[in-house]
Amino acid sequence: MLLRHTFLTTLALLAVPTGVLSRKGGDSSSSDSDSDSSSSGGSSGSSDSGDSDDTSSSTTSSSGGNRCSDTHRLDFGDLQPDHYYQYNRAPRRGHPSAYSDWDGVFFKGEANLKYTIITPPNNLTEGDIVSSSLITCPVGKQSMRMLGAAWVGAKAPTPAGPVNPFTLGFKAWESNIRVSDIDYSYSVCENPDLIRLTTTVDWYSGGSVEKAMDAVALNITQAADNRDKILFDGVYDLKDWADSERSSMEPAEYDNSGLWDQMISLPDSLCSEGRRLGKILIGWPTGTHINGSMTNETLELNFSGSTVAGFGRGFTITDTDTKVNVTFELTFTGSFDAANSSQVVLPGASSQNASLISFERATGSATVTSLPLYYVLVSLLVSFGMMVV
Repeated sequence: MLLRHTFLTTLALLAVPTGVLSRKGGDSSSSDSDSDSSSSGGSSGSSDSGDSDDTSSSTTSSSGGNRCSDTHRLDFGDLQPDHYYQYNRAPRRGHPSAYSDWDGVFFKGEANLKYTIITPPNNLTEGDIVSSSLITCPVGKQSMRMLGAAWVGAKAPTPAGPVNPFTLGFKAWESNIRVSDIDYSYSVCENPDLIRLTTTVDWYSGGSVEKAMDAVALNITQAADNRDKILFDGVYDLKDWADSERSSMEPAEYDNSGLWDQMISLPDSLCSEGRRLGKILIGWPTGTHINGSMTNETLELNFSGSTVAGFGRGFTITDTDTKVNVTFELTFTGSFDAANSSQVVLPGASSQNASLISFERATGSATVTSLPLYYVLVSLLVSFGMMVV
């Protein structure tokens, strides 16, 4: 009798896949940007620290008198343009398990940034730029290992303007942490993002979104080697918004780039001019080439471009008008994040539509790929139990 009880208990536990046991419910992927958490670095997102199973240690740092509580939990809240808020995050306020057709899917993975800094710049006339013989920067092509997170969602109903059938949001930060530990690799207090991009951007008027447009007009095709895979490419171009708002604090630093919340930058202290200089603010220069591929399980991205860049300012960093020429290449390989995605993406032929992409609500069989293995193990255990019980 005891053997039968042990056997049945083991069978019951084994019948529940680990993917189901570990999967979070609710909206762990959509942290509201107006959370009570604050960031001394000015991050627009908030760490999703409300989960009861959050085992990370909470640290508190201070900078200039400002205190910031940090769980190091990966924050997804700033991957979407603000005009998506009314369609997926707002309905969840008070209803964390609510579902929306615009929830989208998340990918997490590893990125690599290669860059070359040339000083003084070699493509501007003397009247266009301030150069300095005192500045020193790393010589030759440099490389930086990063972690990254991406969100892909269907085009929102409003506002008018965007044409792409999907919107891509991406960010990456320098890190030596393993990809398997990415969920607790992030620090909102340190404002870690060096790269942030959305293929659709918002125009604000009076503090609210007035309209939107595609910063990258994507050409989408079906891959020749996989009917359920799409290829996409385009060029970052905001010339239609040449007079749009840049950073109200430092407008000159973004003259040749996109909106203030779209950025690619390099860490501070790479260059010096007698004293160390701040972050190199590359922005997203017009002409940046963006391409990639996507299946229902993987996302690959490639960015490349070149521009003249200035330096950020800080309390302990030298202020300078000097600029440098930067060439950059970024690659990202990400895997589908089933634990934080309430939808699955159907690219290529699986979309069954002309846009070559669609989204549907995730189910257990769609998001937990290891289910068949469990069924095999359960069958074997049942057979064994019949012999011994």
